[in-house]
Amino acid sequence: MAQDSAGGATGAEIPDAELKHDAIGFLDALVIGLNSTSPAYSLAAAIGPIVALAGIYAPGVMLASFVPMLLIAAAFYYLNKVDQDCGTTFSWVTRAMGPWAGWLGGWAITMTGVLVIGSLADVAVNFGLLAVGLDDWAAHTVIRQTLTVVVILAMTAICV
Repeated sequence: MAQDSAGGATGAEIPDAELKHDAIGFLDALVIGLNSTSPAYSLAAAIGPIVALAGIYAPGVMLASFVPMLLIAAAFYYLNKVDQDCGTTFSWVTRAMGPWAGWLGGWAITMTGVLVIGSLADVAVNFGLLAVGLDDWAAHTVIRQTLTVVVILAMTAICV
């Protein structure tokens, strides 16, 4: 219960749906910011094959693929309005369908991250090298893969 200035209870309860202040430092915010660029990575890695396969219909393919993402974002928005939670899908699935389904949902998200992180780091290294004019390094598989492993290790060290 909230306290008024005289020390008595006001009757209004403080909501527990607030994050702890100053819980995220600069390094944490940096990692979150880097993670937020993953749609740009996905676009950079997928635009070539999409254009090669769909040709002039590529914009339509991109718009059609946006619809499921929009619906998922809307679902998360409304789920968060009803049941505020700092978790992710597994929190809501556990409450709605039970612990077994929630556990599977959590592991699906974890495994997706594990499988995708290598390709995201490779795209980051490749375009990073090209951006600074090291085209020969970007074309050299061993150098690019070594730098990709370094990026993965650095991000793991920051996150853990």
